[in-house]
Amino acid sequence: MGELSASLESISSRYAELYSIERSSEWFMLKLQEEVGELVQAFIDLHGMGRDRGATEAEKKQAFQDELADVLGQLLLLARHHEVDLDAAVEKKWLKWS
Repeated sequence: MGELSASLESISSRYAELYSIERSSEWFMLKLQEEVGELVQAFIDLHGMGRDRGATEAEKKQAFQDELADVLGQLLLLARHHEVDLDAAVEKKWLKWS
């Protein structure tokens, strides 16, 4: 996850510079929440639980995949910002049960 996190940091840093965004602790948390909201919307669309937006099933599935990627990316950036070793955290929290 460290290598992926470093790549995402580079992209996010350039994006923030381009749009004059201050990536504070609050920004990282709120951006993650924004992406989770978009994931929920994509899930609702994928499962036909909302209004018809005219997207095909393939487009709905792609949107869901894209939003999953956004949530993962923002989660990795949040962890990196707070100097959390996610590999170690997942090992301690989850993999101890395997």
